Amino acid sequence: MAVVRSLVRGPFRLRNITVPPAPVLSVRTVPLLCWRRYSTPAAKQAVKRNNGTAQANSKEYIDFEDNVWDMNDIASAKKRIKGVSFGQDSISLSLDSNGRSESYEISYIRLRDGCKCPLCVDKYSKQRNFRSSDIPVDISTKACTWDGATLSLTWNKDVPGFKSDHITKYNAADLYYPWDLQWHSFHSTGPERRRQNWEGPEMKQLQHWISYNDYMYDDEKFTVAMRNLSSLGLVFVKDIPDSREMVEKIAARMGPLRNSFYGSTWDVRTVPEAKNVAYTNQFLGFHMDLMYMKDPPGFQLLHCLRNSCDGGESLFADTFKVAAYVRHHDPELFNKLKNTYITYEYQHKEQSYQNTWPVFEASPNVNPHNSVTHVNYSPPFQGLSTPKPSLPPSITREREEIQALQDFVNRLERPRNIFELKLKPGECVIFENRRVVHARRRFNTTRGERWLAGAYVDEDAVLSRFQVCKETYPRAWRSLTRRVPYWDSNPSIDPRATANPETSEMVANLMKQLLEKDAKK
Repeated sequence: MAVVRSLVRGPFRLRNITVPPAPVLSVRTVPLLCWRRYSTPAAKQAVKRNNGTAQANSKEYIDFEDNVWDMNDIASAKKRIKGVSFGQDSISLSLDSNGRSESYEISYIRLRDGCKCPLCVDKYSKQRNFRSSDIPVDISTKACTWDGATLSLTWNKDVPGFKSDHITKYNAADLYYPWDLQWHSFHSTGPERRRQNWEGPEMKQLQHWISYNDYMYDDEKFTVAMRNLSSLGLVFVKDIPDSREMVEKIAARMGPLRNSFYGSTWDVRTVPEAKNVAYTNQFLGFHMDLMYMKDPPGFQLLHCLRNSCDGGESLFADTFKVAAYVRHHDPELFNKLKNTYITYEYQHKEQSYQNTWPVFEASPNVNPHNSVTHVNYSPPFQGLSTPKPSLPPSITREREEIQALQDFVNRLERPRNIFELKLKPGECVIFENRRVVHARRRFNTTRGERWLAGAYVDEDAVLSRFQVCKETYPRAWRSLTRRVPYWDSNPSIDPRATANPETSEMVANLMKQLLEKDAKK
């Protein structure tokens, strides 16, 4: 039994709660962060030895690292299976959820299809040894048991080729809403994972910087950086050796490089008669890259090698923040942008590309935490607008679509939404291409030089890296610590000089209130 201090959403207060081995939380809402409080790090060790509580008058040491709860753990902690009943073609689970009773069914077909025993899934290749189409539609069980922790089933009509003693097993965690946890988990890594949306002032505080050496050679710090990239869609690498080849190494740490007619890596420099506005010194407005391709790259890297000229600042904005605002405050506009299709094209003598995308791509699944899975926006490469497939031309609809697009752009380009910085040589930005739009201010080429090296990595490869990081270093993935609290207003603190593990703005604000409240006492 362990007593912890729990920070809960709602009115700001602390509660002492007792967490049994199989907890059922009694707080009104799910806590965002749990921690123990110690007078010093030494006191922390003493408490661990004595299994007691530390009391001291000195400045407290707050231990986040050992006490961050995974939202999956909380979701399962507040639900408990009271019983399992077995029917003709399904099982029925009875659950206690904070004192309320719930129940749902799982068919035998799905239970058989999900079996991962060594007979069904090869332990080396991780590939299945049967097909879903091999499952008899009238499959039934020969014996079913539930011992309070494990569900065991043997099959009366099993997949052909399996012996009668084949057993399918599930533990309790596998039975707590087994199909939708991946969509609703705070720590999931898929395309519908929860993001932390941001505006410019928030990103100034949340920006995550990691040194090149830590990024390349410290797996746990790399995992924290990937966690930030997963959540914020934007991270920075610093202290990079002065070499054109570094961008390839940084990108390959996440996954295989995406090749295109630009090459596996490419340079952003001013050239005469440029075929891309990026290769000029002109102002380049907000856009996303390669929207004219069928599968635009998921993530982009820009490594600064030279940036001594006047101007050339980089601008970033979170389109998911805008989408979430529009969805909440103007659902009609949100639906219009889901159905506003824009054609993007790249037409030159050597290449001819064209594809059409909606401005907002929403998930086919019902997900209360995300508004969209992708945003598609790249004005420099827009072609002739086309209506949604299967819809006849309509002047009224075209006017509505243009108005919806104007409303989206006006909100996106508000100064508050923009995060701006000028990359220095030896720094690299990594960002989610179909979420974070990027732009560049005009720069003066008569004095100085601006040279960036770029690369792309596909979304699938990076999502795979996210999942591997989460499984290999779960504590680093769940980390909500920060070496310097971002509410510290000391102007001497430069995020480029301090590696900042991930934080949460809401948690940090609540922590600030806690510390201020304690100081008054």
